[in-house]
Amino acid sequence: MSKMPKLIVYLGLFILTSMAHAQSIEVSASVDKNPVMVDESFILSVIANGEVDKGAFDSSFLMKDFVVGRTSISSQTKMINFDTTRTTTWSTVLIPKNQGRFTIPAFNIDGSMTRQLEVLVVPATASSASSARDLFITTNVDVKEAYLQQQIRYTVKLHLGKDLQRGSLSGPTLENADIRQIGKDKEYNEVVDGRRYRIIERSFAIIAQQSGSFTIEGPLFEGEVIDNSRQSFGFFNRSKAVNRVGPSQSITVLPIPSNYDQHWLPSEFVQLDDEWQGNTSEFVAGEPITRTITLTAIGVVEEQLPEITSRYPNSVKTYPDQAETTTVEKDDTLIAQRKESIAIIPSQAGQLIIPEVRIPWFNTITQKTEFAVLAEKILQILPAITQPTSAIPTSPVIQTPPEIKPQTAMPNDLNNQNINMPQYWIWLTASLLVLWLLTLVFWYKHVMSLKAKTKKPAYSPAKNTQNEQLLWKNLEKALNKNASLETQKYLALWLGNFVQDKQAPLAQSLKVINSQSLNQEVNTFLASRYAKNQSSWESTALHQILCEIRKDGSINQHSKHELSPLYPIS
Repeated sequence: MSKMPKLIVYLGLFILTSMAHAQSIEVSASVDKNPVMVDESFILSVIANGEVDKGAFDSSFLMKDFVVGRTSISSQTKMINFDTTRTTTWSTVLIPKNQGRFTIPAFNIDGSMTRQLEVLVVPATASSASSARDLFITTNVDVKEAYLQQQIRYTVKLHLGKDLQRGSLSGPTLENADIRQIGKDKEYNEVVDGRRYRIIERSFAIIAQQSGSFTIEGPLFEGEVIDNSRQSFGFFNRSKAVNRVGPSQSITVLPIPSNYDQHWLPSEFVQLDDEWQGNTSEFVAGEPITRTITLTAIGVVEEQLPEITSRYPNSVKTYPDQAETTTVEKDDTLIAQRKESIAIIPSQAGQLIIPEVRIPWFNTITQKTEFAVLAEKILQILPAITQPTSAIPTSPVIQTPPEIKPQTAMPNDLNNQNINMPQYWIWLTASLLVLWLLTLVFWYKHVMSLKAKTKKPAYSPAKNTQNEQLLWKNLEKALNKNASLETQKYLALWLGNFVQDKQAPLAQSLKVINSQSLNQEVNTFLASRYAKNQSSWESTALHQILCEIRKDGSINQHSKHELSPLYPIS
């Protein structure tokens, strides 16, 4: 029975202590300056005396009328004559969005309410002329009215009247827009209202993705400047935190015109260019021609550029490469480019007509539809280069020795004359006969050597010279790396060396070698490089076939370029 009164007493003491604790919490709210200028920051301080939760302060409902900066929390505990006092302070940076009179509502901190505060926001021009402003921001747009996805150039200038110790400047904000900084910051000095300012200028490109009327919220600057009015200690200068926000800008984004039915590309200037690789004065049937078309547009980003539609006659095969797009900055303007390369292989000689290319775009200056045009091209295609045949040396005419007729009976007087001939005429005749026989022997050997040479085919594989070994080494290196561009280069050079015609194109060398397996692998390789639906390519099979051809060192005997023997066997 004695425990029950004690429990009631303890419970009563706990309730009284809780009530005293609740009654001991005192909260208050204040601002460090009032009135304030429209782009000037001020600090809202909320102080609570007593045990409170640090997350009890919520500043989200202030975002309607103010730019809410970071909130810092500090706690302090004091004990005087065993009386403990705890204080929690929330300090929030606020920047007005507009001029006028605004009410900061009461805050509920653990059941205790602060009083309401009224803040007067005056225009920046209403400040005292005697005390020029130390820091402020100005903003500007190049156009107040723009079409959908048209670039708007937005410029921010930060004016510094005091030395800046540190600081950061955010970008402007606009919903449903692509915002990016263009160019580098510019820094210079300028006199404004009789005071010299250090100015930091920054430019942004804003591309709205939705039509209508919008407000571009100005950027926020947070930093510290050196405060010469406050006492410094030794070599250390005192700094003062400053926060400024740039004025907002109102813009109107116009929709796409109702009568425009092309790909939407709003710009001030659009241009089409093309470039032909190699010798543009001589195009040969069967040899690839690489054409690169470049689309350039000012004031847009690469995602806005359309595909380049180019048409070609049925007499050519086309193998387009993957398109390359990029966006660069020049003179505070975005410049977007799209490059498309295509390999063209004409199949027949004669005149080749490449139709014109047209890209529609909307001129934001004249507000009219225009076209970027590549004019029609007329190319002269030469026939495929055939391998020149070797000159066949003509055999020397074999002079038959004079026919020796059987001697008839001589008269007696002639026989007597022969008997009486001088001795030296006999030796001279014998010498001439020996020389004539030697001449016949050497001539016979010469004719036989010529016949042996003419029996060889016109295209004999090249020996492993130093030049061939270097080309083969480079070709193997490209094959091992699966490098398609280097493989195509060194394959043509090595095959031309193999058939002993360094100027022969790839198609001609393949025709001379006349290997079905080699032709199949080369076609697979070229299709992987130039086909519209490109696929991965493995060089193993092609490498193996080339090694076998090089090791064997022979060319198909059925090649039509083989010469018939000089003396065919009948």
